[in-house]
Amino acid sequence: SAAATAVAPPSSIRGRSRGHVSEPRVASCARRGVRTRATASTSAPDADVLDRAFAFAETYTKESSATFYFATRLMPPEQRRKVWAIYAWCRALDETVDGVEARDAGSARAATELDAIEARLLDVFQIQQECIGERGDFTSRATASTSDPVAVALAETVRTTEGMSATPFLDMIAGMRDDLRDDVSFADWPSLREYCYRVAGTVGLMTLPVLGVADGYSVKDATDAGVDLGIALQLCNIVRDVGEDARRGRVYLPLAILKKHNLSVDDVLNADANFAVNNSNYAAATEEMILIAETHFESAKCGTKMLAPAQRLPVLAAAEMYGALLTKVREARYDNVSKRAYTTTIEKLLVLPRVAKEAWFGS
Repeated sequence: SAAATAVAPPSSIRGRSRGHVSEPRVASCARRGVRTRATASTSAPDADVLDRAFAFAETYTKESSATFYFATRLMPPEQRRKVWAIYAWCRALDETVDGVEARDAGSARAATELDAIEARLLDVFQIQQECIGERGDFTSRATASTSDPVAVALAETVRTTEGMSATPFLDMIAGMRDDLRDDVSFADWPSLREYCYRVAGTVGLMTLPVLGVADGYSVKDATDAGVDLGIALQLCNIVRDVGEDARRGRVYLPLAILKKHNLSVDDVLNADANFAVNNSNYAAATEEMILIAETHFESAKCGTKMLAPAQRLPVLAAAEMYGALLTKVREARYDNVSKRAYTTTIEKLLVLPRVAKEAWFGS
């Protein structure tokens, strides 16, 4: 997907498939009465195993996205390590479809991997329910078939977080399956928005129970803003990575927007820096995508007041740091073909005073 960064998956998360798991296997889980919302359990696994798993998740997050990692460092320790566990799971999932090794192995192998990941995920939520009230060893059961530190960290996050649901994780897997198609394209903005929800908006739903909400609000109240933030972040990736995606034969810009600006898919696939900078139609199409992203950022920021106070600064910081990539594309005269927009550490630090004021005083 456009979210992918060119980071090969660490060896310890490669080849994790337990074999093909068909749709009937998943359906049978539902028929067994798999409940897909977790309640925090009290059974704790070995501390050393957990420390290593969460340390791995932190390193994986840091190497995969400097901007996301920078923002999460502003969170309280317990929340940030859980968010790293969720992010690491999402990145490992993305690498299953889009990593160098995955592309070499082909879509059939990736589909098998996704089936196995989906089955393990359902098992985690099923075992979580079975362990409630009986103090069973949840994490050892949930990770019995793998030594993958990402799986261990995610299982522990599910175990210790009230209200986590399997639904957004399953929705993300469905989005990754979309990326296995040879003809990845989107007819219009609504179809691209659905894809962005699956591969990024879902992260908001995964992390909201971890972050918590302010007094007077529920997780449900904050859901729309959380989803909009994920969609906005994904749109930043799409706008930033047009050239990178085109070199892999993919165009994520909606066909309707291209047509509106008298552009074709081939125009994007064959674009170079000269085309990006000097073609007013391309500039207009890119600007339209930027404006859609900015609209979603504004919606997300309006929902920040619903978050637990300690979480407002890191969430606003993430929004500002990713949003700055859109400004970088504008400053490059819409050349997102020959160069990849990025922000420096100094630029990230400079946003903190402003977002701190907004987080603490609401303006």
